[in-house]
Amino acid sequence: MLGYLSLVLIANLFGATVQGFYTTGVAVVNGLQIVSRFGLENGVVRYVAHYRARNDAARVRGTIVQSISVSVGISLVISVLMFAGAGLAESWEYRNYSMEPVLRAFAVVLPFFVLMSMVLWATQGFQTVTYASYVQQMIRPALFLTFVPIFYLLSDGVVGIIAAYGVSMLLGGVAGVYFLRKLFPPLLDFGAPTKFETRSLFSVSIPMAITTGAQYLNTWGSTLILGGLAVGPAVAIFNNAARTATLSTIIRFAFSGIFSPIISSLYSRGEMEELGVLYKDIARWIFTGSFVIFLVISLLANEVLLFFGREYTTGVLALLIVAVAQLFSASVGPTPRMLAMTDNQSVVMFAAGTAAVVGVITTLLLVWSATTLEGRIFGAAIGMASGIIVENILTLLAVKRRLGFWPYNLTWLKPLGAGLIAAIVAYTVGLLVAMPTIVTILVVGVILGLVYLGLLVLFGLSTTDREFIAEFYNVAKRQLQRRNRNRGRSLE
Repeated sequence: MLGYLSLVLIANLFGATVQGFYTTGVAVVNGLQIVSRFGLENGVVRYVAHYRARNDAARVRGTIVQSISVSVGISLVISVLMFAGAGLAESWEYRNYSMEPVLRAFAVVLPFFVLMSMVLWATQGFQTVTYASYVQQMIRPALFLTFVPIFYLLSDGVVGIIAAYGVSMLLGGVAGVYFLRKLFPPLLDFGAPTKFETRSLFSVSIPMAITTGAQYLNTWGSTLILGGLAVGPAVAIFNNAARTATLSTIIRFAFSGIFSPIISSLYSRGEMEELGVLYKDIARWIFTGSFVIFLVISLLANEVLLFFGREYTTGVLALLIVAVAQLFSASVGPTPRMLAMTDNQSVVMFAAGTAAVVGVITTLLLVWSATTLEGRIFGAAIGMASGIIVENILTLLAVKRRLGFWPYNLTWLKPLGAGLIAAIVAYTVGLLVAMPTIVTILVVGVILGLVYLGLLVLFGLSTTDREFIAEFYNVAKRQLQRRNRNRGRSLE
């Protein structure tokens, strides 16, 4: 959410043209950091969890050190090449702006981005997403949000935004190292026993590198193509609409991170029945949380985009198209993770690759043939949505064929019914009561959420739902008690 607020701030401080160049640069650097990681983020999660379950601290340390070192090393090489070759992008311009300084600035940022990313992936191997969430969802975005206006005063161009982006990445990486050391104290102990399992690590990482690259094209391909053919305002308008539509994926990413090591552990022990039940529950929980977010942003699409500026409301249709695709993605559950953690990496690679080809070709054809800004934005949205839907259809069918699991059953009617009724009630209130934009968003959103939760409880919770809520409550209670104890010690 803080990252989303940063988009609003950038749009209002710098305008659509500058934000368009910044967004194109972000698309480029995200692709290069994926190349730098070389799929090792998947290997580090899987094998840290694997060796930790066997109490093999030497191999845990070796996996972490090797994954981070190789990734950062690759990023440094790419960074030098990117900085030196940025002059080739001098003609990639719009009005008085050029991509050359943008690429040079992002070249400096790349190693910090990769370091932060890999350290946070390593923390997830310890079967917790707490620290990754702290950094990715709170610390790093909060720092970026703070630094953007500061660098705006120092530089009113796109380089100022990138400087804020880079400093926040550097400090986010430092925070990540701190948390990883907290989870694994021998991390910075150079005398600690260390064993490398290079073949095992790379056997998982290389196929997943191709998969992650394809998934990058599904996420950023439309933005990158739009930036190449129509750099400037169109990129900013489409990106902000797509990012708004993607807010619902927060739920999926959180659950995928939490359950990835658990999936690997259950599969390695051969507990397939428990794994199937877990998958079905996770998929329904993800959909239940994502559906309410989808309904809010769909009902209030125009009002939400007004926060960026009136010109951004051109992206309302794009927002709705991508939002529908993301809702379908949420409904299938963590299928790519399910396959990756059960020795089916090649299937994920095929699905992501096929989806990337479909998405890229669709985007190219539609954006290239469009003659208006609205047409280009629409084409990018259709291209992005087609890639998302194809990937999730293929991974869903693969989970059914390879593992025999299927997420859907009659219990899905509860969140569907609750959501539709809640949406009708909230939309009716919005029509009947004239309110300012911000008040409309708050009132409609709160009413929809409360009615939705109330109906879910009224329709009845399953046994696993109650167990999940009880466990969530216990974790929150323990965290609160821990904070109170720490606060008490600090006062002594």
